[in-house]
Amino acid sequence: MIPAATVSLLLGCAPAGEAQFSGIRRLLEALGHQKGACFREWEGERLALDRRRNLRQVLVCGHGSEQEAGFGSPEPASRPRLTPASLRLPGGCRLFLIGCHQGRESLRRAWAEGTGAAAVLGSEGETESALSTCLLLHLLEDGLAAVDRWFPHWIRCNDALRPLFPRVRSLYGEHAGDPLQVLSILRADSAVQEQWPFLEVIERHPQYLQGLS
Repeated sequence: MIPAATVSLLLGCAPAGEAQFSGIRRLLEALGHQKGACFREWEGERLALDRRRNLRQVLVCGHGSEQEAGFGSPEPASRPRLTPASLRLPGGCRLFLIGCHQGRESLRRAWAEGTGAAAVLGSEGETESALSTCLLLHLLEDGLAAVDRWFPHWIRCNDALRPLFPRVRSLYGEHAGDPLQVLSILRADSAVQEQWPFLEVIERHPQYLQGLS
């Protein structure tokens, strides 16, 4: 049950036990305890929230589909997909899509039409779960109201660092999933230096990025 006073709704769509989303899940749970916030794991039930006039923003985290508007997993036994038909929002609500590809214009349009959201925001390309973890860490420090400030940083950081994603994942494997070691190696890269105001939060909360795969 989502409380009537909820202002910020957080929906987790990643399969339980998936290592790359372990920090994200912990952060979503912590953010759900902020005033006016609520966290729920997506279990497949349709959420008709269009009469919830207090609801101002919804954040969805998970695996975004490249082909269509939706979140899910390639695993056949995973939980049902979350699509625009799964969610109906009040007209003044904004939808923040923290996953791959969902910021493409055609997909944002599908989300807006399907959910009734006033605005839909997301990244057009592949995203990295470590950077999504960074976004949630900033919201943990600054509050969910700061999503307007940090979400554009998350989009820009994914765009800037996308060529480095294969190296990041390789370094995680080579250094037993230690985020501080990985960060220290990558810090010499000019693209990482340009994005440092967004990335430096890792140094304050490395435990949320430990062991990502």
